[in-house]
Amino acid sequence: MNFEKFVAKRLHTEKNLQHSISKPILKMAIAAVSLSITVMILAIATGKGLQEKISAKVTGFTSDIQVAVLDLNPSLEVAPILADSLLLEAFYGVDGIVHIQTQITKNALIKTDTEFEGIVVKGVDENFDWSFINSHLIAGESPRYRDSQKSNTILISQKISRKLSLGVQDEALFYFQGKKSHQPFVRKFTVAGIYETGIELFDDLYVFADQQHLRKMNRWSENQCSSIELKVKEGFNRQQVLLEVEQKSPFDTRVTSARDTYSQIFDWIKLFDMNIVIILLIMILVACINMISSLLIIILERTKMIGLMKALGARQISIKKIFLYHAFYLLRKGLIIGNGIGLSLIGIQNYFAPIQLDPEHYYVKSLPVLLSPENWMLINLFSIVICMCMLIIPSLMIQKVEPIKALRYE
Repeated sequence: MNFEKFVAKRLHTEKNLQHSISKPILKMAIAAVSLSITVMILAIATGKGLQEKISAKVTGFTSDIQVAVLDLNPSLEVAPILADSLLLEAFYGVDGIVHIQTQITKNALIKTDTEFEGIVVKGVDENFDWSFINSHLIAGESPRYRDSQKSNTILISQKISRKLSLGVQDEALFYFQGKKSHQPFVRKFTVAGIYETGIELFDDLYVFADQQHLRKMNRWSENQCSSIELKVKEGFNRQQVLLEVEQKSPFDTRVTSARDTYSQIFDWIKLFDMNIVIILLIMILVACINMISSLLIIILERTKMIGLMKALGARQISIKKIFLYHAFYLLRKGLIIGNGIGLSLIGIQNYFAPIQLDPEHYYVKSLPVLLSPENWMLINLFSIVICMCMLIIPSLMIQKVEPIKALRYE
């Protein structure tokens, strides 16, 4: 057995620690390491969880990439793009594209017997992917649209439902601006379901309807739409896919990602990375300071032992290793306790969600957590490496211990 490890383990046994004057200090060091690891795990899990959940909501509602006509008009009602079979086949040929759908947006005024509200109607067809919306349904069901027949059913948000006192199966009149005449188009729709994403930008405005109504009002052909939405397969580099889609797109089109369109949301969640880094640095500093102080106290307490080992011919490096091993065992105990607490808290939040958030400020109802194995391993490895490197500094005190003085030390 390694001599240094053997001596360090003997020093670290409960019997030796029980009679140690520095026992309370060592317990505080272990507690500080445990607290630091717990906080670091929670900081990364909650920060990454919020980033993943919010970005998934944005891309789920709008898709990852949108292709539209290059138009300087800032309105949501833009010139149509022709989504013919050749263009769609070209997009499907891009590696990473898993779904393509078309949509038409049009401003409208929704009116009931007592209230009215300005909204944006998002027209979709039977090819629309309802998976994201279905996961955020509050009441009713998603409409079912068919190319062979127009549907008068719509899907509204819970906010619009509350403002206008509309429930499932209720009817409402929609007023659309005419293209050439001053007379508005009036349509009566029936509410099929109610959704809530938690993102005000969507919940305050958007209503889903059959795009055949909007296409007829705009006097567009069957293949014309406001934009083509493309969903990227999980794990693919979205920026790389976007560049390939740009190459396949006609010269007069504009290709944008959800990150570009809703940059204010993504810039906000990007700030979480800075918060995580600051918390990690503070917690590492706390752990290092406590470990350094505990090692200094251990060295002072074992001054006689150091002097005796030097008198017997032990090398400086060998004695340093003994105390570094001893400190590592303390650090390891703190890591085990900290990981146990941190992972348990993440598991509780993931399955039972005791911590709730205000959707108006955080876009989510409960605090999401996400901790990848890579991030978990990096936290532990980073903590071990930084702490052990910092512990080399107090171990240098061993060089200054003189055997004669040390043996007389009381």
